[in-house]
Amino acid sequence: MKITHIISSLESNQGGPPNAVLNMAEQQGKLGNKVNIISQFKNLKYKKRIKLKGIKIIRGEFLFKKHYIPNFNFIFKIYKILKDTDIVHLHGVWNGVISISLLMCRFMKKKTVLTPHGSLDYFNIKNRFYFKKFYYYLFEKYNLKSVDAYHFLTKNELRCSSWVDSIIKKKNLIQSNGIDIKYLKNTKINKNIPTKKNTINITFLGRLNKIKNIQIQIKLLSKLSKKNKNYILNIIGPDDGELLKLKNLSKKLNLEKKVFFQKPIYTEERFSWLKNSDIVLLTSFYECNSVLAIETMSLGGVLLCTNNCNLSDAANFGAVKSTSNNLQNLVKSVKYLNNSKNSKNIRKKALKYALKYLDIKLNTKKILNLYKEVIKIN
Repeated sequence: MKITHIISSLESNQGGPPNAVLNMAEQQGKLGNKVNIISQFKNLKYKKRIKLKGIKIIRGEFLFKKHYIPNFNFIFKIYKILKDTDIVHLHGVWNGVISISLLMCRFMKKKTVLTPHGSLDYFNIKNRFYFKKFYYYLFEKYNLKSVDAYHFLTKNELRCSSWVDSIIKKKNLIQSNGIDIKYLKNTKINKNIPTKKNTINITFLGRLNKIKNIQIQIKLLSKLSKKNKNYILNIIGPDDGELLKLKNLSKKLNLEKKVFFQKPIYTEERFSWLKNSDIVLLTSFYECNSVLAIETMSLGGVLLCTNNCNLSDAANFGAVKSTSNNLQNLVKSVKYLNNSKNSKNIRKKALKYALKYLDIKLNTKKILNLYKEVIKIN
């Protein structure tokens, strides 16, 4: 099958979707499909990685970075690839690359699958509401109507995106992003993380963005440290507008020696942090299908998340500890996870959950079956 993935950008500051697309394409290629990815990126490590796996990546550039408007050469590359593809899988909404690609697919009568990655969810619609409302009626209403099938990452995402009339009428697949479980098992992971001895390590790994609500993690550490001086907080990731505010808050709360800011880790080194930290924290105001959560569970890590993180299925399974987004309940949850019996149980169930629901081999087969159904549509 000739598959083309289109995503506006593969830059690491775009969060989870680039990794999800790369992992999906890589697995599809392993199963004998011819896979192309069209996107903007500057970091050549993506190109090297995909080249090693036999996947072709086509690099484009923006005419205007705001709203990801592609230049003419980028558009021509999309057109050229679309001419010789069986299925087009688009990722995201509300940007020029996807809007123009969908428009071209309509005129070229190409079969399409769209993964919104949470961009049609109520929460994201509230962000720049009037712009998106205008954009929807001007462009996306007709583009979305032309999509042959939708891929949603959770049941909640589908429910919160159903305001788009055409979604209910089209084929829908609910399938989480996946991870290569076999690869993780064969990866050598350090048994220790580089921190001081006799400390209780709480770790956040991700973009330092306002939506991640990292300030509450520093306030949580302040509460915990009043009764136990051994807690430390490791904040690892690229600055996305919040680093200075977080450092100032740490200073204000006299936590400069307990909050450690580190540069982003994109290599397998991050697996050691997620597996060996006493607690991995995810306190976002909104998550669609967190890569941090998927990786932590698949490694048997202890994840404490807030209810806004869309992990209710994993929480009901016992694979993560979920709580409301306030300090009092977060403190109680940390104390619960400090009990070795409770944390061991979370680790055990996290591995079981990942094997049952997050293995990318199983997830990829479901996506490929969706493609086959779409191709058959007249």
